[in-house]
Amino acid sequence: MAYYDKKHREKINEFNSVWSNLHEIEELANTYEINDIAQDNNLKLLQTLVLFDFRNWPKREGKDAVDRYGNAWELKTVNVNLTKSFSTNHHTNLERISAFRKERWLFSVYEGIALKKVYAVSPRRLEVYFSKWEDSVKEKIKNGTKDAHMNNPKIALYFVQKVGIQVYPFTQPNPIDPAEALKRL
Repeated sequence: MAYYDKKHREKINEFNSVWSNLHEIEELANTYEINDIAQDNNLKLLQTLVLFDFRNWPKREGKDAVDRYGNAWELKTVNVNLTKSFSTNHHTNLERISAFRKERWLFSVYEGIALKKVYAVSPRRLEVYFSKWEDSVKEKIKNGTKDAHMNNPKIALYFVQKVGIQVYPFTQPNPIDPAEALKRL
C-alpha cells in the first residue's frame, strides 16, 4: 500500500472535518480559563496517528506508536501558548533513557488545539539530552537515591526546530513520511 493512498487520504479528510468543530468548544473552554481541551493529549495523539498512519502503542510506559514499517516512535506535543518545551517521561531512569536512544521522535507543535508544525527527530540528534539525563540519574544512584530517576525532563522547542525535519504542514500534495525523512539525516 502506498504511503499516501486513497484510503489514507479519506481518513485524513474525515478526521479534519470532525476536528474543525472542536475550535468552537475550545473557544467556550477559554471563557472558563481552560487553556487546552486536549491537555491529556488523547485528541492530539489521534490526530498524529491519523495524519502519519501510525498505530497506537496502548501501554503506558515505552514507545507511544509504531509506524507502517514497525519503527517505534516517541510522540511529544507542546502547546506554545503555555510552554516552550516538550515533556518526556515521569520516571526517566537509565532503562528508559536506553529505550529513548532506540526510538524515533515526532514533536508536534500546537497553539491551543491547532496543530502548527510537526518535526521528526532521530534519537542520534537527541543524544546531548540523553547523555545529560543519564549523568543526572547516575549521580542520584551514586548518592544512594532509591528509585533514581528524573521527573519529566524537558526538550526545548528551539532545539527540536534546529535539528528536526519538518514533516507538517504538508508542503506538497502528499505528506512527508517521517520514517523516510529520517533516512535523509
